Amino acid sequence: MSGTRHADGRRDLRALPVALALWAGQLAANRILDTSGAAASLASGVPLVVVILGLAALAGLAGITGVMALRYRRRHRHGMAATTKRCRQAGIVVMLIVTALLAGAFTTGVHRSLEARDAAIRYAQAGTATPVSVEARIDTPLAASSVRGYDCQADITVTRLGTEPSHAPARLFAAGAACARLDHGMLIRAEAGLGPARYGSRPVWATTRTVPAIIRQPAAPRALANRMRHRFTALTAGLSDQGKILVPGVTCGMLGQSYAGPADTGGLDATYANRVEQEFRDAGIMHLMAVSGGHFILIAQLVLWACAACRLPRPVAALAVLSAYHGLAMLVYPSHSVLRALAMGWFSCLAMLAGRRPQATSALSWSVIMILLADPGKATSYGFALSAAAVLGITLLNDLIERLLARRMPRALAQTVSVTIAAQALTLPIQILMEPSIPLMSTLANLLVAPFVSWSTITGLLALVLAPFAPSIAFAAAWLSSCGTAVMAWVAHACGAPAWASLAWPSGIYGSLLAFAGEITIIAMLTAVHRRRDHGSGTRYHRPIWQCAAAWFAETRAMLDSQWQTARRPGNDRSASRPPA
Repeated sequence: MSGTRHADGRRDLRALPVALALWAGQLAANRILDTSGAAASLASGVPLVVVILGLAALAGLAGITGVMALRYRRRHRHGMAATTKRCRQAGIVVMLIVTALLAGAFTTGVHRSLEARDAAIRYAQAGTATPVSVEARIDTPLAASSVRGYDCQADITVTRLGTEPSHAPARLFAAGAACARLDHGMLIRAEAGLGPARYGSRPVWATTRTVPAIIRQPAAPRALANRMRHRFTALTAGLSDQGKILVPGVTCGMLGQSYAGPADTGGLDATYANRVEQEFRDAGIMHLMAVSGGHFILIAQLVLWACAACRLPRPVAALAVLSAYHGLAMLVYPSHSVLRALAMGWFSCLAMLAGRRPQATSALSWSVIMILLADPGKATSYGFALSAAAVLGITLLNDLIERLLARRMPRALAQTVSVTIAAQALTLPIQILMEPSIPLMSTLANLLVAPFVSWSTITGLLALVLAPFAPSIAFAAAWLSSCGTAVMAWVAHACGAPAWASLAWPSGIYGSLLAFAGEITIIAMLTAVHRRRDHGSGTRYHRPIWQCAAAWFAETRAMLDSQWQTARRPGNDRSASRPPA
């Protein structure tokens, strides 16, 4: 066999530049077209001058790459087929990046134009105080209202305003008996006042104090999921105070104090609940209270274990995992992280059906491309950006950080710490745009709660599923889940309550760029120190750190070039990605 190094199919980065370019184009178009600035979004935190400079830099990079490709092609016109092929590939990459930028700007323009023409959005922007007849579909479970004077809220899609059709996304605020009567998946009619949103991702706020009329009940699967959630919330009312708050959060992504519905007993101490939530934020473990890819990975592992025990063929196992993904997405609170995880789950199941290993970076890139093309409004969502950045950081940086840490600590500990650091490496700049502070104890807090997260999640999901059918068993499972969340609450208090637990940081895009530059500097320094040691003999390089860093960058570029050439060879990707027999 020749010594050719095969490309790792699990680290396929070819679609990543296209996804980033599409996202950049949509953010730039949103920032240029955004004139209201009412809703907090990812685009509103980027100054216009930064957008212009970023687009100019991308255009300049594309032009420089094209010129270099032409120069190489002219210089090696005779007898250099490999160089010509490389130039052609570089030209294709440049063309795809430019096309993605233009596609992002175009889809955002079309999306904003359709929103401006929508009847409900036009009525809301007019500022008319007179209530109007609205038909809407409820898209999320009801949650506690964030606006004083109302008891509950839910995201809706307006389907008709008076006699005019509409497709406007909005947020409904209701009070009184409506909160116990309405539910996720209903089609309702109400006399509501419409106005522009003061904050949030929905452009319209709809407010009503009357009980809306129910035109259509939820479909049978949605009604069953609603029943499970209500019974589960009623069961958690018998737990301790931290269990009432955290068990619903770690299970279905909604803290106990945020629930609004027929099972709402109002027995939670609001001061204590707000303190627990703030301590989780200051400790850097608030992401545990949101449904993300970890829930889907746990469900997939359980289903695959059951399918292996029953000796089911691979296609049946893939369909079973996909069905479990959709069932989980229906039970938990719908969010952008759930949508991202479900889209990536589709690609993983398709890879399983084809007999190939799942490619995390490629699946993430294509999921982002499809979601942003279908709904350009997701480009300005902090939640969607945090979810995608965390997965990308784990995929790209986890192996490098784990190798660095494994030299100084046990392998199991290095794996746990590396996942936390890799996820925070790319999410930290985005978090600074939301809140200009850095949780100093985040890594330690995540390390301490890691052994209890899976336990609390699995037992919580078991309680959620069994709540309508076996209340005694479901309560026992919920109590076991609360044992794990009690440890999380203690860690959050120990790591988030001290005043020095959070480091104040410059706000805005400049603070975000400063944090990103600091992370790159730290990673480069640690890698350079790591490269000073000879991996084979254990001897040290007698060279300065900056020379080691330059050599590392040169070797990395050569390795990536080799992997790119190998990946483009016919049939190589399938052989590299095929699972072992």
